[in-house]
Amino acid sequence: MAIESLYPEWWQWFQSLMWVVLLFIGLIIIYYIIREIQLGRVTPRLAEIDLEKEKLKLMTLEYKSRCQPFFRISPESLEEINKIDQENNELESTIFAKQSTVEKRIQKLENMVKNTKLDRMIEKIKDDERKIR
Repeated sequence: MAIESLYPEWWQWFQSLMWVVLLFIGLIIIYYIIREIQLGRVTPRLAEIDLEKEKLKLMTLEYKSRCQPFFRISPESLEEINKIDQENNELESTIFAKQSTVEKRIQKLENMVKNTKLDRMIEKIKDDERKIR
C-alpha cells in the first residue's frame, strides 16, 4: 500500500513538470528552426562575399604583375612619363570643354535658324490669308 500511495503523488509531480519540459523542448526546436532559416539566408551571401574577396585578390595580383615592367625605368624617365600623362589629361579636358562649347553653339545656331524659318512661315501664312480676303 505504501507503493500505491507514492505512485499517484509521483505521477502528479511528473505531470506538472511534463508541461514545463515539453514547453522547453518546443522552444528549443523553434530556436533551431529559426536559426536554420537565418543561416539559409545568410550563408549564400557570405559565400558570395568570400568569392568577391577572392576575385579582388586575384585582380590585385594580376594588376601588380602587369605594373612591373620587364625592364627598369630610371626615375627621370618615369617623371617625364608622368608629366606627359598629366599634360595629356589636361589637353583632353580642354578639348572636351571646347567640343562641348562648339556643340552648344551649333545647337544655338540651329535653333535660331529654325526660329527665323518659323517666323517667315508665319508671315507667309499671314500674307496668304490677307490675299485670300
